[in-house]
Amino acid sequence: MDYGVSFCSIRFDNPFVLSSGPPTASAELIRRGFDAGWAGAVIKTLIREPVNYLQNRFAVMRQGRHIVGFENLELLSTRPPDKWFEDIARLKKEFPSRIIIGSIMGDARAPEDWLYLARGCVEAGADMLELNFSCPHGYPERGKGAAIGQNAEYCARICGWLKQCADINIPVIAKLTALVADIQHIGEAVRGAGADGVCAINSISSFFGIDLKTLRPKPDINGKTSYGGYSGPGIKPIALMAVSSLLHVPDLPVMACGGIESGDDAAEFMLLGAPVVQACTAVMLRGFAIVDKMKEDLHQFMDWHGFNGCGDFIGKCQNSVTPYSSLNPEAVLSACIDPDKCTGCQACLVACRDGGYQAIFLRDAGPYVKDDKCTGCSLCSHVCPTGAITMENRWVF
Repeated sequence: MDYGVSFCSIRFDNPFVLSSGPPTASAELIRRGFDAGWAGAVIKTLIREPVNYLQNRFAVMRQGRHIVGFENLELLSTRPPDKWFEDIARLKKEFPSRIIIGSIMGDARAPEDWLYLARGCVEAGADMLELNFSCPHGYPERGKGAAIGQNAEYCARICGWLKQCADINIPVIAKLTALVADIQHIGEAVRGAGADGVCAINSISSFFGIDLKTLRPKPDINGKTSYGGYSGPGIKPIALMAVSSLLHVPDLPVMACGGIESGDDAAEFMLLGAPVVQACTAVMLRGFAIVDKMKEDLHQFMDWHGFNGCGDFIGKCQNSVTPYSSLNPEAVLSACIDPDKCTGCQACLVACRDGGYQAIFLRDAGPYVKDDKCTGCSLCSHVCPTGAITMENRWVF
């Protein structure tokens, strides 16, 4: 099978790219990622000002033993930009077929910062630039990161500074935040200013709560905390919404990021039309070798549907999402209970009685649905632990 994809006219050996973050904090880490099979890497974001880390800067949310949410208060790269420029040059020499994306951040009123960092990445041999308009912690209070990404005028202005420079001759993409009312509006603004594409999304501002045993916040920094970036599988639906919305902007290529930890996750974004996907939190928790399983998942998905290459399905479901007003209100569904799978646990009865439309009743043989009361909301099918309930078309004459 052909796993190669193209984004902004640049070919990637496969769709999987390391997102800007701890796994790309040094050349050695990126080197290990490339050796493991990642097609590209976004370097940890460069900024011209000094960066200092907190000691305790991570927190997690679990369901049982599984981490379903991750919070971090880590800032940008602690390495000076000139050292990174040297690293980019060395990495491109070692891995000419791998894609290196320079991530940069500056002030919305300081074009010289953006231009200096952009030119340094270009001269070092980076294949693409990613503009960090989306960091949700630490920098928004300084007028950077997500504070820029929430302002269409700022985003367009910065993209314009870079695209108007003849010596910045590689694709420029804006990494956007989902913390806006209408991300499509931001996408239209950066595209209008000349941006070659966008990446969505970054982590989301969050607070991971209070430890009820110690009565201290998470993460605990001497009894205090701050709002940090929420990532992991819990944000994937938000990322899917953002990517889907942005793909309705004409001629705007979109790279996906947010909650991706498997090849199946990647396939969903690719079906919407995003050919390249980034991952960070999954790598932090499970290591660079996770890319092998992601490729295996993608292979199984493609084999299942008879796809010979990624190009066969990228964008295949792009038109599956429409405005609410365009949905068909005449589509009629009704819950159907398979008695052979039903264990009589009554989870459906409780959910329908207390949170649904009181359409499920009990009889000796088990629960049953009164079609004239069922609204087709599907709540019962989601709480059923055995898959005994399906939603079936109900024709009304």
